[in-house]
Amino acid sequence: MEERYSSGRDQSPNISELQEYLSYIADYIRDIPKIYPDGIYGPETQAAVRAFQTKYGLPQTGEADLATWTKIVSTFDDLKKLHKLPQKISAYPLEIPHLKEGDDFEEIYLLQIMLRRIAKIFRNITMPALTGVYDEMTKQAVQDFSRLYGKESSSTVDRELWNIITDTYNAFTHNH
Repeated sequence: MEERYSSGRDQSPNISELQEYLSYIADYIRDIPKIYPDGIYGPETQAAVRAFQTKYGLPQTGEADLATWTKIVSTFDDLKKLHKLPQKISAYPLEIPHLKEGDDFEEIYLLQIMLRRIAKIFRNITMPALTGVYDEMTKQAVQDFSRLYGKESSSTVDRELWNIITDTYNAFTHNH
């Protein structure tokens, strides 16, 4: 037997889940009224289901039948994928105890990219070029950053300093 949810008579954990999906969908699709999950299939939930059905060309019953439920779940999944933040990567070269002047490998590009972003925010940090080489400008940017964060003015980047630079970069990247 197909399970249906309709106004006034149903109350279950599935209704809360349905309401959470509809609430999330309403954040991105303005034709769907925002509802707040309470676990009761009341008039607000029925109106949100009916609006969803209208938007997606389903029969406008206001009931969450199998076709409606399936479309709500797929729409929710699609929106979650679309609006999810990209995964962060861990790129510090584990086999190297610290990065230093003269190093020449791919991870230096990441260090320079992070320092460049930070230098745009904090004008007292040298703007390194993107060379992939731990050159004099990169060394100066690292020293400037170290001073800014109250660390000993280091000309090398150990794991602790890498993590502080990464945390700073992430804070300004995700807040701008």
